[in-house]
Amino acid sequence: MADSIPNTLLRRIAPLLLCLLASLSPAAAQNSLQLVNDETTVREISWNFVDTKTFDADRLERQIATQAPGTFYRLKKWFDWFPRIDPGQYPFDAVTLQKDVVRLREFYNQNGFLTPRIDYPASQYDTSSNTIHIRFVVNEGPPLIVTNTSFRAAEGDSAAVLFDDGLGREWRSFKKNAILQPGDRYTQFKRLQIEEATTTWLRNQGYAFAEVNSSTEIDTSANRASVQFELSPGPEARFSEIEIDGTTSLAPKIIRRELPFEEGDRFNASKVTQGQRELFGLNLFRVALADIPSQPRDSTVTVRYRVREAKLRTLSGQIGYGGRPGVFGESRWTHRNFYGAARNLSVGVIAETGWPVEDPFNLFGGNASGDPQRRFRLSTTLRQPYIFTTRLSGSFEPFFQERLSDKLVPASDRFLGLNERQFGFNAGLIYEMLPFRTLNFQYTFTRTQQFTAPDPGSEPDQQLDVGDSDLFDKSIVSLNATFGKTDDFLNPTRGFLIRPSAELGGTILGSDVQFGRLGLDITGYLPLTDNVEIAGRLFGGRIWPFGDSRDALTIPSDTSGRPADEIQTILGDNFTYQNRFSDYLFYAGGSSDVRGWPPDLAGGKVVRFSSVTGTYVYEAIGAKTTVGANIELRLPFPGLSDDFRTAVFLDAARLDAGSLDLTPPPGATDVVTFPASVRGGQPVIATDTEQILVGTGAGMRYKTPAGFIRLDIAYKLTPDRLDLRQPQSVGDRAEVRESEQDDPNQNIERPPFDADKRFIRRFRLHFGIGRTF
Repeated sequence: MADSIPNTLLRRIAPLLLCLLASLSPAAAQNSLQLVNDETTVREISWNFVDTKTFDADRLERQIATQAPGTFYRLKKWFDWFPRIDPGQYPFDAVTLQKDVVRLREFYNQNGFLTPRIDYPASQYDTSSNTIHIRFVVNEGPPLIVTNTSFRAAEGDSAAVLFDDGLGREWRSFKKNAILQPGDRYTQFKRLQIEEATTTWLRNQGYAFAEVNSSTEIDTSANRASVQFELSPGPEARFSEIEIDGTTSLAPKIIRRELPFEEGDRFNASKVTQGQRELFGLNLFRVALADIPSQPRDSTVTVRYRVREAKLRTLSGQIGYGGRPGVFGESRWTHRNFYGAARNLSVGVIAETGWPVEDPFNLFGGNASGDPQRRFRLSTTLRQPYIFTTRLSGSFEPFFQERLSDKLVPASDRFLGLNERQFGFNAGLIYEMLPFRTLNFQYTFTRTQQFTAPDPGSEPDQQLDVGDSDLFDKSIVSLNATFGKTDDFLNPTRGFLIRPSAELGGTILGSDVQFGRLGLDITGYLPLTDNVEIAGRLFGGRIWPFGDSRDALTIPSDTSGRPADEIQTILGDNFTYQNRFSDYLFYAGGSSDVRGWPPDLAGGKVVRFSSVTGTYVYEAIGAKTTVGANIELRLPFPGLSDDFRTAVFLDAARLDAGSLDLTPPPGATDVVTFPASVRGGQPVIATDTEQILVGTGAGMRYKTPAGFIRLDIAYKLTPDRLDLRQPQSVGDRAEVRESEQDDPNQNIERPPFDADKRFIRRFRLHFGIGRTF
């Protein structure tokens, strides 16, 4: 008996069998396969398909135990610096190879191929490296075709007789979408999938103890299959009791409050599962399980929820490093059940130091992204998970914050140059229409103080403001929503999402900022094959200042012929209101927008000297309207697992300042010098605020439990005249130009845009976590 042969003996015989098969093929001239030994390793696995190819090689390789080196190993042959991979990680075992053939045949049987022929006669053994190249030859044979699918009651009648009490239409609709159609290829997976879906449908209609069994009649001579499903719905049932096990600090009535059903309601399995999600959403339990304990199969159902509470009080923190935030840290203390009722109270501290000022990891040199990102924030957040209904929750967050706004000049006389202080509160309501589809309402009131330099004419980085600070209020109402339908809201490959947003400033309480703002984001996902999909996004937005804000931001930019003190007042007021609006204007650039540019710096920008970095930097101007699109083709990563993906993309956007008189004025594409009383005679070097921006590139993604980690390399197709130049070079050239203006013998026709271009600045690396869109 073969089963009585020792495994060691089988290992000795298998290579001889492999050699015999090879001798019967055209590959007989290869080195003798009988020379393989315990040290032999797999060099490569390849696939040859005879007549038809239903499954990709990657999917077939996931069915076998024998493994071969992937792309990274082959790269080592081309690049000496690539990390070495020990070939011993891929041992060859003849017995495992024989088992792999059996696994592949079973895989094809389960997927509707009754007589697949799978072998490896052309495999090649290399005696010099003691490696083997396994070449599988696959002949799938004819597929098993479905001729008929039927649903019957246990008594033998058509299943339709079970649903004459009002569920007939729903049943016909379900069956139409779930059925195996005549002409489809039969697979065991599809049959079991329909069996499970039918059971779920019955239990969602009130049949708590429904059972569905299936069978298949196969005509092997004609390769035809007939599939039958037998339904045993059992009695219609209602929830009779809800058991809660494991709670200690939270009253059982609070848990029952979160469930989407009550005792006496008609049974629905999907609501039982939804209740489990609601309990997890409280962020109070480590474990929340829902089940139906053993009980008589009658018209009543007892449902049980078993929970295990997490620690009520937690203290968490993190520390890290980013390009502009520098060394940053965050700490949060949380009480998960504040005064009962599953309220959540948290106190958080955020510190983004912006240190070191010069980013040691900047691959392209220079601090072209503006001042360091510095922020220190203290906030307390109270979240109420239940307001009249489980679908509605609310939050209230008072906060205090000091930051270095990159839209303002650093305040050189304040700690770390911090130029903005805010305190206020956020109050919000979230209504969950369906899972992952929400309607959010938020009201924010902020008391803001923006600091400016004390002496407008002393340094080259002074603003066009005549005061030392601007104190004002912001009262903002915002509304945004998420609609749509996808196959997976966390990792979508098919479907669409629509995200409209609206903001209104200056209508509730007092506000020195008045505007209306609308935005729309439409994203679509479409699979092209089993592992290739295309994703696209259209987005746009517009802002409308009104009241005093409109009057200040639409002052004509032509100041010729006016007295110097009047020009200073006009430009100072304009710049003050622009600073107030800096958070609400539209910008472009970054890892989830138009790739190829730093965040916010795709579009109009100015060059200014920073007292924080001691260098010239770029500062974004902003725009009144934006419209754009992204398209991304997402592909598998050759030679690696499904956790790795690649992508190629094309991003585009158009920014337009419109009627807003932003500083510098719209259309300014050269040096604009303001009077000495305004800016000490310093030049304003700017690019146009009305631009079409296009970037392209490719990247890789790695799937982790926290989401995708993204790394993209992007290329600017439409750089402006500052994008390819270092801000320091442009600023230095401007200083030379200014000094030459005092010497009548010098030629001052050379603009700062003559600074040397750097081709490498067309490229930019982007790192991110989560989907691009």
